[in-house]
Amino acid sequence: MEPRDYQPGDLILKEGDPTDFVYRIISGEVEVYSEREGQIVVLGTLKPGDFVGELGILDGQPRCASARAKNEVTAASMERWEFFRLMSEDSGSAARLIARLSDRLRAVSRKLAEVAVSNNAYIYAIEDFTAEVDGSTPPGLSKPSSEPAQPRITIFPASRKASSMLPQEGLHLSKLPFSVGRLTREEGPALAVPIDLTLPDTPPFRLSRQHFSISQQANRYVVLDLGSTLGTQVNGECLGHAFGEDHKYLKTGENIIQAGGLGSPFIFKVLVEDVVESTGS
Repeated sequence: MEPRDYQPGDLILKEGDPTDFVYRIISGEVEVYSEREGQIVVLGTLKPGDFVGELGILDGQPRCASARAKNEVTAASMERWEFFRLMSEDSGSAARLIARLSDRLRAVSRKLAEVAVSNNAYIYAIEDFTAEVDGSTPPGLSKPSSEPAQPRITIFPASRKASSMLPQEGLHLSKLPFSVGRLTREEGPALAVPIDLTLPDTPPFRLSRQHFSISQQANRYVVLDLGSTLGTQVNGECLGHAFGEDHKYLKTGENIIQAGGLGSPFIFKVLVEDVVESTGS
């Protein structure tokens, strides 16, 4: 490993470049960003101990995002063989990497399963949720009622943009997994994951066609980034290609999800309430 010092603003790696090295941050913070139609979109920040570009070193794909020093940074660059040697010697780092790869495998398995059981993938426009033309509610969602579902999880708008698309009283998620993505009226590749909530966006797009999902694992709820271009942030932690995690468990109470990088207008509050068991009198 060869440590190197970077000054604020220095470029560490560039989107699209070959993945020849992986970097481990020793000190300082690294800002991960992507350029969209001439605009810089900040995806999140990496801190000491985090790796930069570790998935690319495994699959040989070009850099999926750029990274620059947010302040004074010291980072060690490692060639592929050095990275694998570290993984063999550092069980903690190896476990995190295996967990991330397992997340991706589960995501692919879920996509294949959903395609297998549903030849008619469904995509709802946001108007289906807000316009009560016939008084019906799309499958998987229900308006709040006086008798809460058990367990109960509700998604609310948490920004001006989201408030124009979702009802202020929120939407109860009665069917999981629940997926969120960008509404598109153009022809394109078929989506592997049925999208339950499709939201309109304008260039430069912050949302991907399939962006993130909320699912249940045992008694916990988890947010999974679905391979989005600009990532997903959950309670301040970044998920996606350029970061060390693809999923984040939701806590009981209020959670904040921001889709499409820092500064994105697509912000949601997800309320997770404890299961209330009825008791006989």
